[in-house]
Amino acid sequence: MRMLAGTGARTASPELRAAIQYPANDHTQDHAERISIEQLTSLLEQIHNATRDAKNLILGRSQADLTARIESGSWSVAECLDHLAQTTRAFLPAISEAIGTAPNLKTNRQLRTGTMARLFIRNLEPPYRIRFKVLTQIAPQQQDFEAAWKGFLESQSELLSTVHSAAGLAIDRVKIKSPVYARIRYNVYGALRILATHQRRHLWQAKGILKALD
Repeated sequence: MRMLAGTGARTASPELRAAIQYPANDHTQDHAERISIEQLTSLLEQIHNATRDAKNLILGRSQADLTARIESGSWSVAECLDHLAQTTRAFLPAISEAIGTAPNLKTNRQLRTGTMARLFIRNLEPPYRIRFKVLTQIAPQQQDFEAAWKGFLESQSELLSTVHSAAGLAIDRVKIKSPVYARIRYNVYGALRILATHQRRHLWQAKGILKALD
């Protein structure tokens, strides 16, 4: 499959490419397929894969396994999933608002991640060495697995819808203030990539928890 340098994007499957719709007032898609559509498709695939991996991770596991903490102060699988939902929902209002102001893409070009977001992504990607302090607003709030799982699935659906809404737009030209670190700003495409990488990080953590229990 064709790779886009620096993005991790892959040639879109027909099903996922068809799932992304350009704005009705944008006619340039008649002349060429956008590079950006491949990047958004890659994001959709990563989010779908995270949901699939989470389902496979919990398959056949007991409530006790999914709510167990392997040591004092650590998280359970349920808390990892709840943290993912809390983080996604902390980011989405600002992302959605910024998408609403993003200009249409005028040329067939690659969306830029941005230096700050790229640095975060590098340190978030598992297997990771750097640990970040989790702030109160995105710390796990649910220890009950069913509630955590429901929240995770709902937040995944919301994230997918947000990515769909960005089709045809220059989302790398609009920035948001980080809801976690107020002094930091990054563009919307970078923020979406951060969320996708953040999911891989904590699913890797959840896998380690279950491995330790076994």
